[in-house]
This record gives sequence, structure tokens and C-alpha cells, in this order.
Amino acid sequence: MTGLVMQQSPHGTLFLWPDHWHVVGRLMPNRPHRHISASWLVGLDGCFRIRVDGHWRMTRAALVAPDVEQSLEPGDTRMWCAQLDPDSRYWRSLCHLLEERSWVEVSHSVEELDSIADMGCAGVHEALLNILQALGERPEPLDDRVQQVCGLLRAELPERIQVASLAASVGLSPSRLSHLFRQQVGVPLRRFLLHLKVNQVLAHWERGKTVSQLALDAGFYDQPHFVRTARDMFDALPSEYVTTGWFNVCRCGLSSSS
Repeated sequence: MTGLVMQQSPHGTLFLWPDHWHVVGRLMPNRPHRHISASWLVGLDGCFRIRVDGHWRMTRAALVAPDVEQSLEPGDTRMWCAQLDPDSRYWRSLCHLLEERSWVEVSHSVEELDSIADMGCAGVHEALLNILQALGERPEPLDDRVQQVCGLLRAELPERIQVASLAASVGLSPSRLSHLFRQQVGVPLRRFLLHLKVNQVLAHWERGKTVSQLALDAGFYDQPHFVRTARDMFDALPSEYVTTGWFNVCRCGLSSSS
């Protein structure tokens, strides 16, 4: 995929917000990978294949928990794929649907979502809010200390997790913070920080910028560290979608409070 050269108009759009992002359009098949975010997946034109828990299923709409290994074969259908940060109200509003499972097929009419492919960022975000209204529940608030740690990590993007320092800042022991964070957010502190750094790369990706510069700007040790992380989370580098022109990128949600 790295050598892909666009010969036609973009296949879709990547929409970015601070705590979630969406891809709407045609996706490439991918091998097993683990998003740190939760995955909301809808086939806009028909069913798609998803592999979770070691088995392939055919479905029209699915919700996958954070940090769960998955593979996608979209076939001929356009997709709406929303990646919801594990500390976001969007995921916490929908997580009740899983009932402790790693994924769930969602029974919801998706025919009216066909037009999402022609929407801008406001329309895509409204579509997500409509899903929350139809399927979501009032999210339980995160523990204030966990919320504070999430905010610190988002603001500072440290090179490494300093658990002792983070724990002291919220009045917890390192072991208690690690346990409480994993219990409430669903992923370890280190994985959460890597997710934030990859999102930072997406937010600043532009044609002409090198992978190594973006990786360093986002706080990765070096380019290989970023490449390994991106392959683990997406089975792809952003360059394989963005710099080739496969996707347009809309960043207007990053400057708005959603």
C-alpha cells in the first residue's frame, strides 16, 4: 500500500476532533490491529466483514471495544468508521451495548445514513449525536482523578509515562492509579498515551512533512517507534491514506468544542 498513487478523486474524508475521529468513504482491507479507541463501524451500501475474537462475521453495523484486535474487509461498500477515544463521552454513552463483550452487532436502521458520505463535519458529528440519542445512555462520569490524568496527558504528551509523578499529582499510589485508570478507561496508561500521540500525528499531517519530523513532534522516541505503533493500531501509516490523496482531511472539528 505504501506505493499507492492516486489516479482519481479521493475515496473519502477523514474528520478530526480532539477526542474522536471519523473516516467516511472507501477503506482498504486491513490485517489484525488494535485501536486504542472504540470502533463504530457502519456499511453505508451494504454489509461488510469484520474479524473479532478470531472469527469473521458479516454485518451492517458493529461496535468494537477499545484495544480489541480486529480486521476489516469492507468489500464494495463505503464505510462510516468512527473512532471514539476511550475516555470520551461518546464511547461511555455506548459501551453499555457490549455488556462486557468485546464487540456487538448493532441492530439499528442504517439506511438513512447513506447520505453521510456527502456531509461535512457538522453533518457527520450530528449523525454521531443521533446515534447516541437512539442507542446511548447517560454516561457515568469518570473518577475525577482519572479525568485529571487524562487531561494532563492530552495537554503535555510526555515522551514517557511517569506513573509515580502522575499518581502523586492526584493523591494516589502508582499501583492504585494504574489499576483505577485501566478499570475506568479500559486501556493501560501507556497505551492511552500512544493513542494520543498518534492522534497528534493525524492532526498535523500534511503533504510534504516527513514521517520522522511528525513522529518527533508528537513525542515518539524516533520514526521506527511511530511506525511500529501505527502498524499495531491501524495496520497502516497515515501516509498510505493521506499523502497519497486517498482521503481528504477535515480538521475543523479540532478548533471547535464538540
